[in-house]
Amino acid sequence: MDIQRIVDAYIIGLGDNADNTSLRQTLVDHIVKGDTSLLELVQALGLYLASEEASSRSKGAHVLSDVLIDLPSSAVPAQATTKLVQFFCSRMADATCVPYGLTSISALQRLPSFTDQCAIDALRALFKEVHVQSFQHTTRSTAYTLLDLLVQNRPQAVKTMGDDVVLGFAQMLDGEKDPRSLMIAFQIIPKLAELVDLKANAEDIFDVIFCYFPITFKNRDGDPSTISPEALKSALRAAITCSPHFGDMAIKPLVEKTTAASPSVKIDAYETLTAATRVYSPEVFKSELEALVEQIREDVVMAPDDKVVSAALDALEAVYSAVSPASPASSSLAEQSADLGESLTTPLDFVLKDAIFQLTADDIKNPEQVGKLLLATARSSA
Repeated sequence: MDIQRIVDAYIIGLGDNADNTSLRQTLVDHIVKGDTSLLELVQALGLYLASEEASSRSKGAHVLSDVLIDLPSSAVPAQATTKLVQFFCSRMADATCVPYGLTSISALQRLPSFTDQCAIDALRALFKEVHVQSFQHTTRSTAYTLLDLLVQNRPQAVKTMGDDVVLGFAQMLDGEKDPRSLMIAFQIIPKLAELVDLKANAEDIFDVIFCYFPITFKNRDGDPSTISPEALKSALRAAITCSPHFGDMAIKPLVEKTTAASPSVKIDAYETLTAATRVYSPEVFKSELEALVEQIREDVVMAPDDKVVSAALDALEAVYSAVSPASPASSSLAEQSADLGESLTTPLDFVLKDAIFQLTADDIKNPEQVGKLLLATARSSA
């Protein structure tokens, strides 16, 4: 087999935008059968990989990446894995080779011979050498996908790097606008939170992700490849509420979002607050509790959208379920009614005082809505 002839033809085909499928399959088949080796392929690509011309280096890396993606694990010698990882890490500083370096390492990470040290080397090269936001969407998406794969498959390597992974990821994500890339990125954050204590860098990562709240984009009609707004909202919500260290920074802006004119934004804010009660400390809700209850009351009474009312009541129940156990039991409705002038003593009073006033007035208004507020509050202690 004349491997150099096949490689040269492959390179020419890349320049002509030709279909190289048959050449690609030929290389893979011969390596699998043992007619040639991965080392011989690298040697045949040597002049291209070491060329001073960026286009030649790119094409050489392209060929190697294509073959690695299709090779079965058994066809890659264990000793070659580390050397290939080191090679592609060294090329991360070469922008023209980055797309193929990322896809190659993504292919290599599936191998049993890909070690935690390989993962650490790859992550360090990615964070140090690759300015992700300078590349087109396809390459950015590949970078996020590689990080996601390493977080899932090499958790010990991620734990070893600790804060460096968190800061590197925050740097990668900063400025990202494509919903497809954001979807991958948002899904990485809860996985990171399980492996690394985010406390030291909570503000850095939170600032990068919360700037996307609320999600307002609309997908293209009839395009099944696009990410749906609801799916992206759900992924962002999971990211925002994945760590208790985000609580102090998240509650105030989330409560502020409940005052938005858009029903969609209101619902998103309420649903995120509801999700946050399962993770954040109860204490972080208390400073904004009065403002939240006032807005929920307004939405339950005034909002024409039943979905807003439902989301608001769910948030009320969830928040009071979180904060009530830390507070002494509220006095009875009769006792509250006897002394409305008393200062508030418990979180429940934010709901009860207005409810008592409304229900004991000569001209009772909105009794059904007041009843819904009281029922949601009562369910919180059930």
